[in-house]
Amino acid sequence: MLIGSKKLAHSKMTYPNDSGSIQMNPNPNSASPHLTLFYDGSCPLCKAEMIFLSARNKAGKLEFKDVRQPHALDALAGVSCETALANIHAVTQEGTTLIGVEAFQLAYATVDLKLLSWFLGIKALQPMLRYGYTLFAKNRFTLSKVFGALALKVVKLITKKDRI
Repeated sequence: MLIGSKKLAHSKMTYPNDSGSIQMNPNPNSASPHLTLFYDGSCPLCKAEMIFLSARNKAGKLEFKDVRQPHALDALAGVSCETALANIHAVTQEGTTLIGVEAFQLAYATVDLKLLSWFLGIKALQPMLRYGYTLFAKNRFTLSKVFGALALKVVKLITKKDRI
């Protein structure tokens, strides 16, 4: 289910990951999003990140789906709500499913956060980044109790948006 060694077409930039590079070159005339993100809308930190990304989504290349909403998982064939809640998932326009760090890497690239996307794609850092994301995902509600309200306030202040 992970991106594996499949090469994707997206934004003429190459972002390395542990299995090769992701090369992207989306069709700018396409009406459908280039990447759909499936997130946990009940997690304040997750919601803050999606609000941040949606504020940068000027070209409309990202679509956001709260996995707790009815029919949100229709595009994630064979993925249960429990599995989708365990890690962020994303589906490319071509139908490739990305999970965790790879989903964020492509989301950041899609909204022109190229340096952050590049960093998340550094092959040597993949084990550490994946481990860190796994720890975050497992503890996101505990972390949200401490940082969630502040993260939402900061994102709303910076982006001037209060929802996705």
